[in-house]
Amino acid sequence: MKSFVSAILCMFIVAFSKSVWSSETLRFVAEDLYPLHFTDDKKQPKGFLVELVDKVLSECQCQGRVEIMPQARAFKEFKSHKNTLMISLLKTPQRSNEFNFLGSVYFADAYLIGLKKKSFSLLDLKSAHGLRVSTVRGYFSHHYLEKSGFSTEHDLVLAPDPASLLHMLYKERTDLVLTNTLSLDEELKSIGLDPSQIEKKLSLPDFPNELHFVANKQLSPSLAQSLSQSLQRVKLSGEYEKLLKKWQLGQTNALNLSKNMN
Repeated sequence: MKSFVSAILCMFIVAFSKSVWSSETLRFVAEDLYPLHFTDDKKQPKGFLVELVDKVLSECQCQGRVEIMPQARAFKEFKSHKNTLMISLLKTPQRSNEFNFLGSVYFADAYLIGLKKKSFSLLDLKSAHGLRVSTVRGYFSHHYLEKSGFSTEHDLVLAPDPASLLHMLYKERTDLVLTNTLSLDEELKSIGLDPSQIEKKLSLPDFPNELHFVANKQLSPSLAQSLSQSLQRVKLSGEYEKLLKKWQLGQTNALNLSKNMN
């Protein structure tokens, strides 16, 4: 009889926990970055990671929505509200201590890219000093370049957003752009630029390449754990790889993720 009561009590606790989780509306925020997360013609959130968020919310029986906004605002909202999560944030040593990383969702290797018609003798990042090197203001890449000795007084040119950054390169207002290239062709086409005009100039293997779902440390630990476990179940079910194929993002990322689940 005692064991029966205990079992009923456990079932009640689990059901109550799920009810509490489902009553909390989660906000997943991100910038407009095709094809990971962007707004369509009707201003609705779309993209590979938007669909992944939907599947994770369904798996954990949680309520939530996706909002697309400028990166600076998204990061501010994320840090200010406990139920706001970032859809894709680079995992760095410093951020690992500040935030709750729920699991990797994408891998993106970084490069310095430039126009094909311009040639540079680049052996490493240090050899790019003196050239105009650009990234988006406030991104981790901004701080990475400053830590590597670049400065806005000499050779660091900052842009307000990814589209402006790429337009600067094509208008020759900068020499090199620090970015990942996995979906760069599609991103360039979406803003009216010709991908055939650029090329990779230098690989940056020491630049962090894992994008994660990330929660504020104030988010309920039980809810954070549920989201993390739900993400892993979606990966293991094969739904993640189906989304990669749907968005034509390549299977290398699926293989990497299968080796780096956490």
